Amino acid sequence: MTRVGIPRGLLFYRYFPLWKTFFEALDVEVIVSPPTTEATVRQGSKLLPGDLCLPVKIYFGHAESLKKEADFLFVPRYISIESDSYMCPKLIGLPDMVLSSIDLLPPLIDFSIHCRAQGIESERGFYLQTGKIFSRDSEKIKKAYSLGMERQGRFRGLLREGFSFEEALDFSHSSDIRERRGDDGRVRLGIIGRPYYTHEPFLRRPIFDQIERSGYQPLTTEVLSDQEIDRGVEGLRKRIYWSLGKEMVGSAVRFAQGGSVKGIINLASFGCGQDSFNFEMIQHTIKERIPILSLTFDEHLSMGSFSTKIEAFLEMIAREVKRG
Repeated sequence: MTRVGIPRGLLFYRYFPLWKTFFEALDVEVIVSPPTTEATVRQGSKLLPGDLCLPVKIYFGHAESLKKEADFLFVPRYISIESDSYMCPKLIGLPDMVLSSIDLLPPLIDFSIHCRAQGIESERGFYLQTGKIFSRDSEKIKKAYSLGMERQGRFRGLLREGFSFEEALDFSHSSDIRERRGDDGRVRLGIIGRPYYTHEPFLRRPIFDQIERSGYQPLTTEVLSDQEIDRGVEGLRKRIYWSLGKEMVGSAVRFAQGGSVKGIINLASFGCGQDSFNFEMIQHTIKERIPILSLTFDEHLSMGSFSTKIEAFLEMIAREVKRG
């Protein structure tokens, strides 16, 4: 059976249910790299210049670990997923960086998704083109894409209901309706950041564990619909041209406006100009309406320093809640 390797990084945390279902429906074995460790970070850091962000270095550590195991390496070029914005430049150039930085690679599947230039059918065209590598049966390819989109829809719906990435991934296998996550009485905190910050266990777990041990419920940007996020940015003086940046800013504004959360934690990456810009815009837009803490990742990650900052932030939230 043909094997396709998928690195466990970057947009894996947004689209993996679609990718996995699509390939398996074409009788292709999907191989995913093991969970991120410090060794993964070290490997990726050796392959890339120091000024690139930590999530990209993590991705390269995963790609390196797969190259001997797979017949193809899946590295799609996400240029734009909307008609009026772009993805991060590093995602746009990801296949080129992989080819130039990692030796002895299997063939890459690196077709482009460019909705800004080609319209909303660009994504569907990407999968039909990819499917031709593995099957001559166009109906089978279309069916595989349809099945993938169905699972992706269930996955995103479960995230919106407050399930974790792992729970949503597991439950999305079935079309059975899951019981909606209700309000369990804990004080809620909004966690904003790219999906490869908020769902990557290596980065997320120490932060989320501390929040939950302290009795708070973390909510990621996925609990908000696309329409709510759009409403969050519609009052800005200038449009945000980056899709994930728009998602972060719009989510922060909606969290601040809705009153459902008592504080916001912003996750960012050192060396990411967009993250710096986004946080400044968030601070300017929500001003004094809600407390906000920003935590910045790099390869010299010190969770001890994060822990102290989070503890102080949660104590401040507790005082605010007590005052009513």
